[in-house]
Amino acid sequence: MHKQAKRVIPFTTLQDINKQCKDRSIVLFGVGDLAEKTARILTESKIHALLDNASNLWGQTDMGLEIRGPEYLKSDEGKNSFIIICTTSFAEVSKQLNQLGFIAKQDYCVSPILNDLRIIDELETIQKKMLFTSGSPREDEESYGGGIYELEVNGDKWIHKKVFSGNCYGLIRYGKNFISVDTEIGIFEFDSNYNIVRSEFLPDGTRAHGIDYSKKHEKFFVVGSHRDAILIIDNNFKVIDEIKISNKKERSGKPQHHCNDCLVVEDSLFVSMFSLTGNWRKDIYDGVVLEYDIETKKIMGPVIDGLWMPHNVKLIEGSIHILNSLQGQLKTNNSQVIGEFPAFTRGLDHDGIFYYIGQSRNRNYSKNIGISNNISIDAGIIVFDPQTKASRFLQLPPKISELHSILLIK
Repeated sequence: MHKQAKRVIPFTTLQDINKQCKDRSIVLFGVGDLAEKTARILTESKIHALLDNASNLWGQTDMGLEIRGPEYLKSDEGKNSFIIICTTSFAEVSKQLNQLGFIAKQDYCVSPILNDLRIIDELETIQKKMLFTSGSPREDEESYGGGIYELEVNGDKWIHKKVFSGNCYGLIRYGKNFISVDTEIGIFEFDSNYNIVRSEFLPDGTRAHGIDYSKKHEKFFVVGSHRDAILIIDNNFKVIDEIKISNKKERSGKPQHHCNDCLVVEDSLFVSMFSLTGNWRKDIYDGVVLEYDIETKKIMGPVIDGLWMPHNVKLIEGSIHILNSLQGQLKTNNSQVIGEFPAFTRGLDHDGIFYYIGQSRNRNYSKNIGISNNISIDAGIIVFDPQTKASRFLQLPPKISELHSILLIK
């Protein structure tokens, strides 16, 4: 995919305009309601000219000023003005002003009236590369099936390719490389060129799901969903210990807690699971994020409860986050819901501005009837702005129905 240069759209505030225009006359580029609203909010009315690209308007009068064409900006008066763009075609006008030699923010900006469109523009012009995993059935096809995928987003285009085929779940960084888990080959490390550096089988019946690494303890922690336990693995990929959730599996012969993902913070291990009591098979989804002391392997207690099929416990900007998957919720800040989505949410990362949230086909949508009035069956990645609550959806082919982890890469 050819990567385009990132556009600079100079959105700003009224306060910044007032500072910038102390000794400069103002030119409004674009005629109509937006220009009139912009003129009303300016602290000091120093509007010197009105411009528009529509030649049929040239020579007419609006707000007591003659409407002129952009050629005005080549005059001495025009060159020394500060330009405020008052049209929704701000991207095109910005490009036009750049070609005339004006500098974004220094010589021109977009009207604060259009700030609501700022997030839309930012979402629509994202340029990101990321990896995501899928635990779907393994396929030899390049475009679907379980494994690890690379997704590159360049504005309004995005392409994906499968770099590993398998049943892959957890995915983390490890130095310059990456670590993931697969039901067949176990735990494995691969480099930025997607070459497997090393791998090691895990005990039979593990069904490795989430994974995290502790630099302090120099150990990996791998959630074994079918073991009702967390494997503790050394730097050589050797299993050295495990933490059991309960003894229910030993009695029943089946896993009872449906453990999913984990997070290590200092001496604490946080684990997400469908049921604290082990009763999810009886439709009791008392999901939690449970904290363990790594040194003693003792349960400290649930730190987040009342969850319904939780996944992807993460520490982002110092705050624990969790996806309450069946209800399509992103929770943080003392378990407050900061985003809701019409799908089964699983897979989470953050770039400092936006959240990137995986959306899987909802196989359990009937459980949500009466709770949600819009249940999506599409798979893809949601780009979500927590401030404005605006989002964008990057849809993937239906055959990639399961997403588990998302990891942004440079």
